[in-house]
Amino acid sequence: MLRRRQESFCITIQGIHLNVKRGRPPQALLSHCQQLVQDARTLRGTIRGVKRGGGVILSCSRSIPASYRQDIRLFWQNQPQPG
Repeated sequence: MLRRRQESFCITIQGIHLNVKRGRPPQALLSHCQQLVQDARTLRGTIRGVKRGGGVILSCSRSIPASYRQDIRLFWQNQPQPG
C-alpha cells in the first residue's frame, strides 16, 4: 500500500492538461509528459514518484496505455539521478 509520505511527487493527466498535485517533479519529466499529452490528447491517469532506497521510482496508473507508461519509465531511467 502506497502512503503519501512515500511520494516524492504526484502528477495527474486529464486530456491535454498536466497538474502537479504534490511535490516537485523534475522539469524534464514534466516537459516530456507535456509532449506526450500534446501528441495523444486523450491520456488520463496519474504518475507518482515513489521514494525507494536512496532514489525515486515511477508508478503510473493503468489508465495510461502501456506504450505511454513504458515511454515515461524509459525516459525516467535515462535521467541522471541525484546522489
